[in-house]
Formats: sequence, structure tokens, C-alpha cells
Amino acid sequence: MDTKSNPITALYCRLSKDDELNGDSNSIANQRKIVSQYAQDNGFKNTQYFVDDGWTGVSFERPSFMKMMDGVKNGSIKTIIVKDHSRLGRNRLIVGTLLEEDFAQYGIRYVAIADSIDTINGLDDMIPMRDLFNEWHVRETSKKVKAVFASKVQRGERLGGKNPYGYILHDKKLTVDSETAPIVKRVFALCLAGKGPTQIANVLTAEKILTPRAYYFQKTGRYSNSQVINRPTMWAEQTVAQILDDRTISWA
Repeated sequence: MDTKSNPITALYCRLSKDDELNGDSNSIANQRKIVSQYAQDNGFKNTQYFVDDGWTGVSFERPSFMKMMDGVKNGSIKTIIVKDHSRLGRNRLIVGTLLEEDFAQYGIRYVAIADSIDTINGLDDMIPMRDLFNEWHVRETSKKVKAVFASKVQRGERLGGKNPYGYILHDKKLTVDSETAPIVKRVFALCLAGKGPTQIANVLTAEKILTPRAYYFQKTGRYSNSQVINRPTMWAEQTVAQILDDRTISWA
């Protein structure tokens, strides 16, 4: 399809680990539903999802965001729709530059549904204030997370989010997961045999072993994406490298 004559409408969704604390309202599935329904109801064509799951709004080096911005700069994308303005980002200076300079330069129509922002009507004076509140949210959340971590340290509990691949949390302590421990040991055995991360990833893919994310999704129903659903046994070299670099417990 010729994106010059029929440009893409980017449906952008982002979820950070802190956003997960707010429940289903900010989930990727909920965001996709809202932006796709809005696009359908308002006649936007040639829609395409860009999803950054597990990425903070402070960073603008998110994979899908950068891919979307490439489309903005090469002219293939002319409209960006998000559930709410904070999905775009939580740094007021960068977000302000995006709206006032980059989007204007490339003729991008930007819509933040929940905040009633549509740049076809111009930028209202409240947007900088929203950006400031979004930035404050990150700071306040960071303070709360640090307080929780400090409390856990005092109680001798494990810090961190998801358990490392190969372990389960039992009585607030990490123990070996009997289901995935053999896979971790096999990764190390293949490494000791002289195979690199790419070669190991190819072996695990050929043996149709669930990737860590697919395994986690199977157990919890969380962190689903198209790759987990369509290619649950497609291992990446980065995943293998991360397992080999995990020094939580020696697997020798």
C-alpha cells in the first residue's frame, strides 16, 4: 500500500511497570481497544499499532516509539492517536518539543482521546500544565517505590519485579522452578560446549521451548503481545544472553 497517498494512522500504546499499579484501566489491551474504536468511529483509515509494553514515559528510546517517529520523518505516518496524553511521554520538555516543533514540522495530527486533545483544533494552553502533572506523577511514583523498597529491605524480603527466569517466589524468597530449571541448565551446558547466544537461541527455537515471556504469560496471563501469541517458541539471542548473565544463583 502506498503510504504517501494513503498515510498510516499510528495507534500508539505504552505501559510502564508503574502504570500496572493502576490496574486494567491502563493495560495495553484496554488502550488498544480505546484507540481502535476511536479510529473506527472517526473514519481514520490504514491504522497500525505501535506498542511499547513495560517502558517508562521518561525514556524516549522506546522501540515502537522510535519506529513510529521514523514513520513521521519519512512521511508514511500523518496521524498519531493515543488513549491519553501521558502515553506519549512524561517529560514535559521533550513532549512540548514534539507537539510544538516536530509534529508541526511534519504535518502530524495528534489526538489524545481522554484529554480531548486534537491538534487539528490547535494546541490549548492547558497542555503544558498536563505535561507538568505527568512529570510530577513520575517523581511521586518514584518516591513511593523507593519507600516500598526500603520497607522490604528492613523486612529482609526480595526486591524486584518479576522473578528471574528459572526461579519462583516461595515464602518471599527465590527458589528454583522445577519446570524451567532444566532449560536454564541446558543454556549453560550449551554455552560451555562453545555455542554463543545466537546458536543457543536457534537450538531452543528448534526444540520448540517456550520463551521466558511466553512461559510467564502461560502461567499468569500477563504481558501478552503479538510475539508471545504468534511465536511463543521464537528465542532471541538477547534473552539467552540475559540468562547467562544472571548471577542470582550459580547454575554450575
